[in-house]
Amino acid sequence: ERGPPPGAAGDLAALAELDEAALLAGLRERFLQQHIYTDIGDILVAMNPFQPLPLYGREVSAAPPAAPRRPPAAH
Repeated sequence: ERGPPPGAAGDLAALAELDEAALLAGLRERFLQQHIYTDIGDILVAMNPFQPLPLYGREVSAAPPAAPRRPPAAH
């Protein structure tokens, strides 16, 4: 699996007010708690923690990349 389990990323879209200040404050708080994944509606934000975190075992690191979720757009 790539990414957090469902519901583990928190959803900042559920905030009463979703403006730039609230968004940045929510991201900062989650980053300080080492929660590098955050949902904002149907968008997943992943922040670089600048340190190793015990999120994935060797089986995930060694796995081949996942297939794209959407087919490429026709030109």
